[in-house]
Amino acid sequence: MGILTEESLIKSLVSDIHKSKRKQVLFLAGHFPIIYTPEAAIEAINQWGPFSPYTLELACKVGERVKNNKTIKFMFVVDDHTYEEISQLSSYSLSKLRRDLYRKRSGSSAELVPEFHTIMESHGFTEANVIRQNQKKEGREDCLYFSEKILRTQRPDISNQCAREYHAIFEDPEFDKDSTYLIGFIPRRCEDNICRAALDEIDGLTSSHVFLETAALNETGKELLNLGATYTKY
Repeated sequence: MGILTEESLIKSLVSDIHKSKRKQVLFLAGHFPIIYTPEAAIEAINQWGPFSPYTLELACKVGERVKNNKTIKFMFVVDDHTYEEISQLSSYSLSKLRRDLYRKRSGSSAELVPEFHTIMESHGFTEANVIRQNQKKEGREDCLYFSEKILRTQRPDISNQCAREYHAIFEDPEFDKDSTYLIGFIPRRCEDNICRAALDEIDGLTSSHVFLETAALNETGKELLNLGATYTKY
């Protein structure tokens, strides 16, 4: 289904939520990569143009309309592998930089990168609404970010790595598919990998997905909706 306007998309997603009758809504939004420098692992939330902040903004706008009747949660999945090679850093250095970042974003007082914190706060949400990943490493037991590198070590029987991540998250016994409606804002380049290789295979997962361009660096968020964006309900 093609998307015409931001408002029509929001209304469609709100309708999906109400029709599902699920008690909790989980937004997979704000997806962004990490860029590595010798000094730090940087949360590059503008690396893909407006995609990352705009998808979080969309999620918050939808969540704001249903939060009186639903439990609202957010999940941030971080691409911490794509830009490793171009950094030309050793695997030891990369691991240390990731560790420092993930520890910074772990713990009860941890906050999201400031722009994300501000977006959520402006719509009445906080870090308390964020699902955390136990990365099973010291100081990273309750991280605000889900590491793709860690997710990809699970389900080695699944060759497609994007699908492997979805299975690792949503087939985990701790994830309650019976009470949760998932709304995912996903890079358009991942559409085939997610839709064909994962969503049809995960039993009991009900969801709506929006696929948006990540290579449009000079457009505004709303302009992404006119660049081949698609909306799919599962």
